[in-house]
Amino acid sequence: MAQEIIIKLEHPFNVLASREGVKIEKVSSSISPFTLIKLLKFAENKINPRTAKTNSITKAIFETLETSPELFWYKTKGILLATTELRKLERDRVRLSFENADYEGIMDGGHNVFAIANFITTKLFDHPLKEWNECKDFWKENYEQIVAAYDAANKENPEMFKFSIPIEIIAPNEGEDGSIDQYYDAIAEICAARNNNVQLHETAKANQEGFYDYLKEKLQERYKIIWKTNEKGNIKAEDVIAMADIPLIFLVNEGLIDSEMRLNRVNLYSSKGQCVKFFSQIMKNKKYSMQENGKTILQDELIKSALDMTEDIMKFFDRMTLKFPDLYNSACRGKFGAFSAVKNDRTMELLFHTIRDQKCRMSYPHSFFYPLIAGLTSLMEYNGSRNRLEWKVNPASEYELPLEKIDLGRYTEMMKLLNYNPNVIGKTALMYDLAQDAYHNFQDK
Repeated sequence: MAQEIIIKLEHPFNVLASREGVKIEKVSSSISPFTLIKLLKFAENKINPRTAKTNSITKAIFETLETSPELFWYKTKGILLATTELRKLERDRVRLSFENADYEGIMDGGHNVFAIANFITTKLFDHPLKEWNECKDFWKENYEQIVAAYDAANKENPEMFKFSIPIEIIAPNEGEDGSIDQYYDAIAEICAARNNNVQLHETAKANQEGFYDYLKEKLQERYKIIWKTNEKGNIKAEDVIAMADIPLIFLVNEGLIDSEMRLNRVNLYSSKGQCVKFFSQIMKNKKYSMQENGKTILQDELIKSALDMTEDIMKFFDRMTLKFPDLYNSACRGKFGAFSAVKNDRTMELLFHTIRDQKCRMSYPHSFFYPLIAGLTSLMEYNGSRNRLEWKVNPASEYELPLEKIDLGRYTEMMKLLNYNPNVIGKTALMYDLAQDAYHNFQDK
């Protein structure tokens, strides 16, 4: 079924064309709550770098709709839609396409849409909404009932939903050659800029530009990673990117790929922002990626092979989380729970949830073993005949890398010399050197 909709605009609309010759036009007008109900049946939020949910912003919008709906049109910037096809019809109506959610849909104003939807479902069905996916599911399952209930409520009390919603629509210039290409090339940049009215996380911007698409293809079926702001999940994208950077660090240090930026191993622990920047500047390098319809598509097979290692590193991180207390005790004949940073009365979730239904029996800072994560570059090798980065020893495998066979004597002794200060351990370069030495010694046995 074609994802097209005809909507009625409440104000005579203005079509604004670029004076600089860009073949993208903007329509400005407003819509009614009933039109929003129709719009929500078709329009997705995928193009938006953020996912809406109940928060202080949506609560304030809800309050305005309840107490002073006549002022809503003045108090909000409304909704920004993106569509590849915009057809102007008679009587202030327009036909919109929503075929491709990567390039069409609610580009900005997602919190406005969600708050209005929540207001409608609360008033009609006493059914508050908590987040965007719940909203879309409710619309999918109950659309006809929503329309009928709205119509009945509006007849009984016309003042209940008496407010206008400002709307802008971005689309290629109708009928102009090359306009759709310009639209695809510009839409991600426009979207990121329009969402900067509230600080947008660098990770969400990179996700919008397609930098993580290869990783997502490999990981998204098995892991609930939060790639977009407010998206549901239990793994932060920044943590995944930090793990993905480890094999990229190997490639850069070995001169196998070019990079204007070098990432210090310490940044894997201390600065996830630097990790995101390092990853992004490699992905957007035209040597390794191509641009298609405004998205960055990774082409380089060597970099793909490096990113294929990410899941193994995530699994090793979780293995190390569970085992490090025992490894420490074996290495120095000490008691891991004896220093203040360790909370013996608390359990700790695994960061990447690669091992189901397991928690660490105590809570302690990951910085205690972050150097051992960064040191995994010592277990990598470049296969020139296949042009691939491969494991000499796969850290995800207990058989290939039995943790108890790694000599951590010098590593744990340095922890003691650093007074078991988590922040100092995570930021001390010597800890990272000792981690690499431990892996080299393991392979030499």
